[in-house]
Amino acid sequence: MRLGLSLACLALMAGCTQAPVSRPPVVDASWRANEDDRVTKSPRVISVPTPDIQRGKGERNEVTPIDPVAKIEPIDQPNQQTEIPPAVLSLLKQADELRSAGDFAGASARLARAQRIAPTEPEVYFQLSSLRLEQGSLEDAVSIASQGVDLAGSDQAMKRDLYTVIARSKDALGDAAGAAEARQLARASGS
Repeated sequence: MRLGLSLACLALMAGCTQAPVSRPPVVDASWRANEDDRVTKSPRVISVPTPDIQRGKGERNEVTPIDPVAKIEPIDQPNQQTEIPPAVLSLLKQADELRSAGDFAGASARLARAQRIAPTEPEVYFQLSSLRLEQGSLEDAVSIASQGVDLAGSDQAMKRDLYTVIARSKDALGDAAGAAEARQLARASGS
């Protein structure tokens, strides 16, 4: 009898020491945020006048509503930041070093390779058109810089630099009107 009673007490005590098990809440995330779900209101203080005998004259109870901690951002507009791939950066650096050393053929080969790796990178077109201008291939410089302008998109500084290469090339070709137009476009792209 004693053994049965002690086993019952042990079973009862073991049941009391276990923590209750709870399940995590289920969250329905199948909806998409719209303009009404975005937090746009600034915090405000609401004064609630309530009579209170213990308080002095003119004092009131104030309630400050709590704003949500997180703001909902649109999920279908990712950040679009384009960076030059490391291989292209390395080739641009090598081309610059070779160009400074006077090895235009080696610099041209590195830039052509960079252009194959990143055919839409306007920096490559700027470097290549500048090299062609320095080599005296003026028509090539204008053509390559024009392609770079088309690829520059909203990068106004890059457009300005490319238009400057075009203006210098057209000046050397004797096309004063074309050079003036390129300079005007360079100024319109920013200083």
